[in-house]
Amino acid sequence: MESDIQLLELARGIKDALISSGFLTIKSVLGSTIAGIASKVGVDLYIAQIIFQEAKRAATEMTKIPSPLDISIATPAAAVIEKEELNPV
Repeated sequence: MESDIQLLELARGIKDALISSGFLTIKSVLGSTIAGIASKVGVDLYIAQIIFQEAKRAATEMTKIPSPLDISIATPAAAVIEKEELNPV
């Protein structure tokens, strides 16, 4: 099974470092603190904060329910043509 860490919009090296440090899921990142991420991954607090915020964004995206498709039928504007009388009375 591929880690959902790959869904994060982060540099590949950071994702690899997360996985190597034991963060195998987005949930595991969110279950840690920013200081904990920084310590385990070996990055500064600023980078750890970016990782944490991206994990929150990705988790939110994964839980969104897609809206149903709009299957209403619209009349194309090109189908409305002005009629002219051929035989005026």
